[in-house]
Amino acid sequence: MKSKKIITLLAAATVTLTAATGVVATQAEQTQAASVKKSKYGFKKSFTFPTSWRGKWYSTNNLTPSPMNIQKTSFDTPWTNEHVKAVKVGKVKGTNKYPWQMTKAWKLKNAGVFAKYTRVTTKKMNGEKWIVLSPVDQKSTKKGYAFTVKTELIDGKKEPVLFQSHPQEGKVTNQFFTSEELAKKYATYEFKDMTYSKVNPRQ
Repeated sequence: MKSKKIITLLAAATVTLTAATGVVATQAEQTQAASVKKSKYGFKKSFTFPTSWRGKWYSTNNLTPSPMNIQKTSFDTPWTNEHVKAVKVGKVKGTNKYPWQMTKAWKLKNAGVFAKYTRVTTKKMNGEKWIVLSPVDQKSTKKGYAFTVKTELIDGKKEPVLFQSHPQEGKVTNQFFTSEELAKKYATYEFKDMTYSKVNPRQ
């Protein structure tokens, strides 16, 4: 008889715990949704770069004198060596607008903040999935940079290559390697599985 009572009590406790867990999960979702909705600048959440992307990438392109140093949620640009945080963009607190829909005065007021962040979107171009980094306060990605990482066979060895392309066409304009030696040797090499831009030379 006691064992039946114990089983009944355990079953009741399980139901209670399950219900409580559901409530906590719902509350967590509501809290997350609220934080997204209340984002002052329209920053929805940080973007996490794939583990295989992280580290220093080298290019001998004259326009990219520094390495493309990628961290978990940010990177040091190869153009100016500035540290930039990557974010997904949502709507601005107290409005139903995205940053690019805000007034010119608002954008100018927050220009200093936006300079430290980049908007991340993904796009499929020429059969490849690209991560596009573009200005936070602009809907268009035409002033952005698109990147993808692929494994290529180089000198009989598989090596990762970080490709940079036109943000709206997916045509390669630059490529980065995990060492300066490879960058110097293969900076202008064209891999057969990629489409290259003839308008924007890499050198």
